[in-house]
Amino acid sequence: MTRKTILLVTAVLVFLLSAAGVYFYKELDIYGFKLKGFDSLVTPHFNILYMPEDRDQVEAVAKVAEKTYEKVGRDFDFFPKDRIPIVIYPDSESLQQAFHWPADESTQGVYYRGFIYIQAPAAWIDNTENLEDTFFKKGPMVHEYTHLVVDRVTGGNYSRWFTEGVAQYEEERVTGYTLAQDFDVDENESYSINDIIEKFDELPDVPRAYLDALDMTKLMAGKGGIGEIKNILSMLKGGASADEIFFQRAGKAPLEGKTHLVTNIINRGDHFE
Repeated sequence: MTRKTILLVTAVLVFLLSAAGVYFYKELDIYGFKLKGFDSLVTPHFNILYMPEDRDQVEAVAKVAEKTYEKVGRDFDFFPKDRIPIVIYPDSESLQQAFHWPADESTQGVYYRGFIYIQAPAAWIDNTENLEDTFFKKGPMVHEYTHLVVDRVTGGNYSRWFTEGVAQYEEERVTGYTLAQDFDVDENESYSINDIIEKFDELPDVPRAYLDALDMTKLMAGKGGIGEIKNILSMLKGGASADEIFFQRAGKAPLEGKTHLVTNIINRGDHFE
Protein backbone atom coordinates (compact mmCIF):
# COMPACT_ATOMS: atom_id res chain seq x y z
CA MET A 1 0.00 0.00 0.00
CA THR A 2 1.32 3.44 -0.93
CA ARG A 3 0.68 7.02 0.06
CA LYS A 4 -2.17 7.11 -2.46
CA THR A 5 -4.39 5.54 0.18
CA ILE A 6 -3.54 8.23 2.71
CA LEU A 7 -4.50 11.91 2.61
CA LEU A 8 -1.26 13.79 2.88
CA VAL A 9 -1.70 16.24 5.71
CA THR A 10 1.57 17.12 7.41
CA ALA A 11 1.51 19.47 10.36
CA VAL A 12 4.76 21.34 10.92
CA LEU A 13 4.26 23.62 13.94
CA VAL A 14 7.30 25.40 15.28
CA PHE A 15 7.84 27.06 18.66
CA LEU A 16 10.78 29.39 19.23
CA LEU A 17 12.26 27.95 22.42
CA SER A 18 15.68 28.25 23.95
CA ALA A 19 17.95 25.21 23.70
CA ALA A 20 17.53 24.54 27.41
CA GLY A 21 13.77 24.88 27.11
CA VAL A 22 13.59 22.48 24.21
CA TYR A 23 15.59 19.92 26.16
CA PHE A 24 13.35 20.30 29.19
CA TYR A 25 10.13 19.88 27.24
CA LYS A 26 11.56 16.98 25.25
CA GLU A 27 12.56 15.02 28.34
CA LEU A 28 9.23 15.77 30.00
CA ASP A 29 7.31 14.59 26.92
CA ILE A 30 9.36 11.39 26.68
CA TYR A 31 8.55 10.63 30.30
CA GLY A 32 4.88 11.27 29.54
CA PHE A 33 4.90 8.74 26.71
CA LYS A 34 6.45 6.13 28.99
CA LEU A 35 3.68 6.73 31.51
CA LYS A 36 1.19 6.00 28.71
CA GLY A 37 2.69 2.56 28.15
CA PHE A 38 5.27 3.27 25.47
CA ASP A 39 8.51 1.30 25.54
CA SER A 40 11.80 2.84 24.42
CA LEU A 41 14.69 1.82 22.19
CA VAL A 42 17.74 4.07 22.36
CA THR A 43 20.07 4.23 19.34
CA PRO A 44 23.16 6.41 18.85
CA HIS A 45 21.06 9.35 17.60
CA PHE A 46 17.42 8.57 18.39
CA ASN A 47 15.12 7.66 21.25
CA ILE A 48 12.37 5.55 19.70
CA LEU A 49 9.12 5.25 21.64
CA TYR A 50 6.70 2.49 20.67
CA MET A 51 3.84 0.37 21.93
CA PRO A 52 4.61 -3.25 22.90
CA GLU A 53 2.62 -4.60 19.94
CA ASP A 54 5.02 -2.87 17.54
CA ARG A 55 8.19 -4.29 19.07
CA ASP A 56 8.95 -6.43 16.01
CA GLN A 57 9.09 -3.33 13.78
CA VAL A 58 11.30 -1.13 15.93
CA GLU A 59 14.63 -2.47 14.65
CA ALA A 60 13.64 -1.61 11.06
CA VAL A 61 12.63 1.90 12.13
CA ALA A 62 15.91 2.30 14.02
CA LYS A 63 18.02 1.25 11.03
CA VAL A 64 16.14 3.59 8.69
CA ALA A 65 16.41 6.46 11.17
CA GLU A 66 20.17 6.07 11.55
CA LYS A 67 20.57 5.76 7.77
CA THR A 68 18.54 8.94 7.37
CA TYR A 69 20.64 10.73 10.00
CA GLU A 70 23.81 10.00 8.02
CA LYS A 71 22.49 10.72 4.52
CA VAL A 72 20.58 13.90 5.32
CA GLY A 73 23.34 14.97 7.70
CA ARG A 74 25.95 14.78 4.93
CA ASP A 75 23.76 16.80 2.58
CA PHE A 76 23.18 19.61 5.08
CA ASP A 77 26.39 19.20 7.09
CA PHE A 78 24.24 19.00 10.20
CA PHE A 79 24.50 16.24 12.79
CA PRO A 80 22.53 16.87 16.01
CA LYS A 81 24.35 15.75 19.14
CA ASP A 82 21.19 15.05 21.13
CA ARG A 83 18.96 12.04 20.55
CA ILE A 84 15.91 12.84 18.45
CA PRO A 85 12.64 11.36 19.77
CA ILE A 86 10.61 9.24 17.35
CA VAL A 87 7.14 8.17 18.46
CA ILE A 88 5.60 5.18 16.68
CA TYR A 89 1.82 4.94 16.71
CA PRO A 90 0.27 1.56 15.88
CA ASP A 91 -1.99 2.88 13.11
CA SER A 92 -3.47 5.89 11.37
CA GLU A 93 -6.33 6.24 13.84
CA SER A 94 -4.09 6.49 16.91
CA LEU A 95 -1.92 9.11 15.21
CA GLN A 96 -5.07 11.06 14.27
CA GLN A 97 -6.28 10.98 17.84
CA ALA A 98 -2.92 12.15 19.18
CA PHE A 99 -3.18 15.34 17.11
CA HIS A 100 -6.97 15.66 17.32
CA TRP A 101 -7.34 15.50 13.55
CA PRO A 102 -10.71 14.86 11.88
CA ALA A 103 -11.34 11.24 10.91
CA ASP A 104 -10.68 11.94 7.22
CA GLU A 105 -7.26 13.48 7.83
CA SER A 106 -4.16 11.41 8.44
CA THR A 107 -0.55 11.04 7.41
CA GLN A 108 2.29 8.56 7.64
CA GLY A 109 4.33 10.97 9.71
CA VAL A 110 4.55 14.43 11.20
CA TYR A 111 7.29 16.62 12.67
CA TYR A 112 6.24 18.70 15.65
CA ARG A 113 8.26 20.57 18.25
CA GLY A 114 11.41 18.49 18.00
CA PHE A 115 9.63 15.13 17.80
CA ILE A 116 9.03 12.89 14.78
CA TYR A 117 5.74 10.99 14.92
CA ILE A 118 5.06 8.11 12.54
CA GLN A 119 2.65 5.28 11.88
CA ALA A 120 4.06 1.81 12.48
CA PRO A 121 5.42 0.67 9.09
CA ALA A 122 3.32 -2.50 9.08
CA ALA A 123 0.19 -0.34 9.21
CA TRP A 124 0.68 0.61 5.56
CA ILE A 125 3.37 -1.71 4.13
CA ASP A 126 2.12 -4.98 2.66
CA ASN A 127 3.57 -8.07 4.35
CA THR A 128 4.89 -9.27 0.99
CA GLU A 129 7.27 -6.30 0.81
CA ASN A 130 10.62 -5.84 2.51
CA LEU A 131 9.66 -3.74 5.52
CA GLU A 132 12.94 -1.89 6.03
CA ASP A 133 13.56 -1.19 2.34
CA THR A 134 10.02 0.03 1.66
CA PHE A 135 9.95 2.11 4.83
CA PHE A 136 13.13 3.90 3.78
CA LYS A 137 12.15 4.46 0.14
CA LYS A 138 8.46 5.31 0.54
CA GLY A 139 8.05 6.06 4.22
CA PRO A 140 8.11 9.43 5.99
CA MET A 141 11.49 9.31 7.74
CA VAL A 142 13.62 11.33 5.30
CA HIS A 143 10.82 13.85 4.81
CA GLU A 144 10.11 14.42 8.50
CA TYR A 145 13.76 14.39 9.54
CA THR A 146 14.47 17.06 6.93
CA HIS A 147 11.76 19.20 8.55
CA LEU A 148 13.68 18.90 11.80
CA VAL A 149 16.91 19.94 10.08
CA VAL A 150 15.26 22.98 8.48
CA ASP A 151 13.74 23.96 11.82
CA ARG A 152 17.00 23.72 13.73
CA VAL A 153 19.33 25.20 11.15
CA THR A 154 17.11 28.25 10.54
CA GLY A 155 16.11 28.73 14.16
CA GLY A 156 12.47 28.37 13.11
CA ASN A 157 12.59 31.17 10.53
CA TYR A 158 10.96 29.60 7.47
CA SER A 159 7.71 29.59 5.53
CA ARG A 160 5.39 26.58 5.54
CA TRP A 161 5.61 26.06 1.79
CA PHE A 162 9.39 26.29 1.94
CA THR A 163 9.94 23.61 4.56
CA GLU A 164 7.60 21.31 2.61
CA GLY A 165 9.51 22.09 -0.56
CA VAL A 166 12.88 21.36 1.04
CA ALA A 167 11.59 18.15 2.66
CA GLN A 168 10.38 16.90 -0.72
CA TYR A 169 13.55 18.06 -2.45
CA GLU A 170 15.71 16.04 -0.06
CA GLU A 171 13.31 13.09 -0.13
CA GLU A 172 13.54 12.91 -3.92
CA ARG A 173 17.31 13.33 -3.79
CA VAL A 174 17.83 10.57 -1.20
CA THR A 175 15.10 8.05 -2.05
CA GLY A 176 13.88 9.01 -5.51
CA TYR A 177 10.31 9.39 -4.26
CA THR A 178 7.90 12.18 -5.22
CA LEU A 179 4.16 12.51 -4.73
CA ALA A 180 3.72 12.36 -8.49
CA GLN A 181 4.40 8.62 -8.25
CA ASP A 182 1.25 8.05 -6.21
CA PHE A 183 -1.06 10.92 -7.09
CA ASP A 184 -2.57 11.75 -10.48
CA VAL A 185 -1.70 15.45 -10.64
CA ASP A 186 -2.38 17.51 -13.77
CA GLU A 187 0.96 19.08 -14.69
CA ASN A 188 -0.85 21.85 -16.58
CA GLU A 189 -2.61 23.03 -13.44
CA SER A 190 -1.08 24.90 -10.53
CA TYR A 191 -1.96 27.24 -7.71
CA SER A 192 -0.96 30.88 -7.88
CA ILE A 193 2.16 31.97 -6.08
CA ASN A 194 0.05 33.97 -3.64
CA ASP A 195 -2.00 30.87 -2.83
CA ILE A 196 1.13 28.85 -2.07
CA ILE A 197 2.70 31.54 0.08
CA GLU A 198 -0.35 32.84 1.91
CA LYS A 199 -2.80 29.90 2.02
CA PHE A 200 -0.64 26.79 1.79
CA ASP A 201 -2.40 24.81 4.53
CA GLU A 202 -5.86 25.81 3.31
CA LEU A 203 -5.52 24.62 -0.29
CA PRO A 204 -7.88 21.70 -1.08
CA ASP A 205 -5.63 19.87 -3.55
CA VAL A 206 -2.87 18.91 -1.13
CA PRO A 207 -0.64 16.93 -3.57
CA ARG A 208 -0.82 19.80 -6.08
CA ALA A 209 0.13 22.35 -3.42
CA TYR A 210 3.05 20.22 -2.23
CA LEU A 211 4.37 19.65 -5.74
CA ASP A 212 4.09 23.37 -6.47
CA ALA A 213 6.16 24.04 -3.34
CA LEU A 214 8.72 21.53 -4.60
CA ASP A 215 8.88 23.31 -7.96
CA MET A 216 9.44 26.63 -6.23
CA THR A 217 12.20 25.14 -4.10
CA LYS A 218 13.90 23.66 -7.15
CA LEU A 219 13.93 27.08 -8.77
CA MET A 220 15.52 28.57 -5.66
CA ALA A 221 18.18 25.86 -5.64
CA GLY A 222 18.93 26.28 -9.34
CA LYS A 223 22.12 24.67 -10.58
CA GLY A 224 23.60 24.93 -7.10
CA GLY A 225 21.43 22.05 -5.92
CA ILE A 226 21.63 20.99 -2.30
CA GLY A 227 24.57 23.32 -1.72
CA GLU A 228 22.39 26.29 -2.60
CA ILE A 229 19.62 25.02 -0.33
CA LYS A 230 22.20 25.04 2.49
CA ASN A 231 23.08 28.63 1.62
CA ILE A 232 19.41 29.61 1.75
CA LEU A 233 19.02 27.99 5.17
CA SER A 234 21.98 30.04 6.39
CA MET A 235 20.34 33.19 5.01
CA LEU A 236 17.12 32.34 6.83
CA LYS A 237 19.06 31.82 10.06
CA GLY A 238 20.35 35.35 9.57
CA GLY A 239 16.83 36.74 9.28
CA ALA A 240 16.10 36.56 5.55
CA SER A 241 12.68 35.61 4.17
CA ALA A 242 12.14 32.49 2.05
CA ASP A 243 9.31 34.28 0.24
CA GLU A 244 11.54 37.21 -0.72
CA ILE A 245 14.37 34.93 -1.82
CA PHE A 246 11.95 33.10 -4.11
CA PHE A 247 10.63 36.33 -5.63
CA GLN A 248 14.17 37.51 -6.35
CA ARG A 249 15.24 34.28 -8.00
CA ALA A 250 12.02 33.75 -9.96
CA GLY A 251 12.59 37.09 -11.63
CA LYS A 252 16.22 36.39 -12.58
CA ALA A 253 16.15 32.76 -13.74
CA PRO A 254 15.77 32.07 -17.50
CA LEU A 255 12.39 30.73 -18.64
CA GLU A 256 13.95 27.79 -20.45
CA GLY A 257 13.64 24.63 -18.42
CA LYS A 258 11.30 26.13 -15.84
CA THR A 259 8.30 24.24 -14.55
CA HIS A 260 4.78 25.12 -15.65
CA LEU A 261 4.11 26.72 -12.29
CA VAL A 262 7.12 29.03 -12.35
CA THR A 263 6.63 29.98 -16.01
CA ASN A 264 3.07 31.00 -15.20
CA ILE A 265 4.22 32.97 -12.18
CA ILE A 266 6.62 35.03 -14.26
CA ASN A 267 4.28 35.48 -17.20
CA ARG A 268 1.53 36.74 -14.87
CA GLY A 269 3.93 38.99 -13.03
CA ASP A 270 3.07 37.29 -9.74
CA HIS A 271 6.61 37.73 -8.48
CA PHE A 272 6.11 41.48 -8.35
CA GLU A 273 3.13 41.28 -5.96
